[in-house]
Amino acid sequence: MIEIKNLEERQDGTVAFEIDEKGAQWQETLNRVSAARQKKEPVQGYRPGNAPLSIAYNTYGQALIDQAASEFLSEAVEQVCREQEYFQLSKPDVSVKEANLSALSASVSIVVYPKVNDFDYMGLEVEKPIKTVSEADIDEAVRLYMKGHPRTYKADREAAKGDIVEVSFTGTCNGEPFEFDHSDKSRFRMGSGSLFAGLDEAVAGHKPGEELDVSLTMPENFHRKAVRGKTLDLHVELLSITAREIEECTDEFVKEKVKGADTVAEFRELQRIRLQKTNDTRSDRAFDRNFQKKLASLVACPVPASMIEVSVDGFVRSLRQMAAQQGKKLQQVLAERRQTLDGFKKEVYPVAVLQVRVSIALDYVLRKEKLEVSDEAVDQKVQHFMKNSKLPYDKALTYMGGKENVTEKLLQEQAYNFVRDHCKVVEVEVEKIPTGW
Repeated sequence: MIEIKNLEERQDGTVAFEIDEKGAQWQETLNRVSAARQKKEPVQGYRPGNAPLSIAYNTYGQALIDQAASEFLSEAVEQVCREQEYFQLSKPDVSVKEANLSALSASVSIVVYPKVNDFDYMGLEVEKPIKTVSEADIDEAVRLYMKGHPRTYKADREAAKGDIVEVSFTGTCNGEPFEFDHSDKSRFRMGSGSLFAGLDEAVAGHKPGEELDVSLTMPENFHRKAVRGKTLDLHVELLSITAREIEECTDEFVKEKVKGADTVAEFRELQRIRLQKTNDTRSDRAFDRNFQKKLASLVACPVPASMIEVSVDGFVRSLRQMAAQQGKKLQQVLAERRQTLDGFKKEVYPVAVLQVRVSIALDYVLRKEKLEVSDEAVDQKVQHFMKNSKLPYDKALTYMGGKENVTEKLLQEQAYNFVRDHCKVVEVEVEKIPTGW
């Protein structure tokens, strides 16, 4: 038995201890390593394994000491993990103070899976924010619907913000004949600046049939690359104006325009059902977030930084996969979000910590409840992924991290549902259901 000194469980999730060995244990390791080395590289004048330690050291030098120290410290780590019931997550970080034929002195630290103190997870009280749809909510929904379904008509008046105008134009770009990448007729909404910067303001106040000459300088960051920073001298003809008018919500409008309803009362009921369904979905998600926070709060032990880093990397990997699905690269998506990779990692860090603590809590629950997962359940999980991914079984299983990883996730799902099914839901009526963490 190796003597372990100053064993310390640190706040960063690591375990540290010291070795100060000058006795038989160290000598036994040295002799064992020396004998094994001699069988591969015999010492001249001695039968393999029979050369004294001092002679072997003269032959092999410091390499003999280093190998013995490595094996001795590895045995020490295994002994600590076995005695203290640690699960090792990293290679040992070793600082050797002294290593020679008579003594070994070193400091060792390892990252271990957190040891959770017993906690009560049955009957957790978890708040669930709920919101019942009010008449005011339905009024707003109807207003937005009517705004999005206006009556449109050709207007013989001056163009104003919000109108859809149709124009044709000719002209030059930086003095050269300008060929636009659309047809002779172009449509845009007044106030959007979508066709050319400044054209909306120039057209405002003109009627269909009127013509005007404009000179426009495009910004360097304009969305149309072909004209960025260039000056356009255009002759523009305003062909038509399409105006929009928000109608009154009447039975006649509903019967003609709304699918599934013939009267205003029926239309409002459809809106109520839609809004309540949205509220219920948001309520479930908010409850799930609160449940995870409650679970995470049960884990009071230090969390190793390496576990949090793995969780953060998972968020980055998900973002990269999302970018790939959109035909983009990670850096492109980050640029669109006006973020850097470090900024994104900082943003998701608190959620990563929470997820790690939830995972630790669930590991405790599944061990306490002795939950198990059958091979059939694992197979069904892979089969489901195969159906969605169109991958063959072997590749699907590999993509999912192998059978052990699938089993672990299913166990955590069981533990999650077990605690969730036994928690006490506290419903709280709110004006607005919170979103995000």
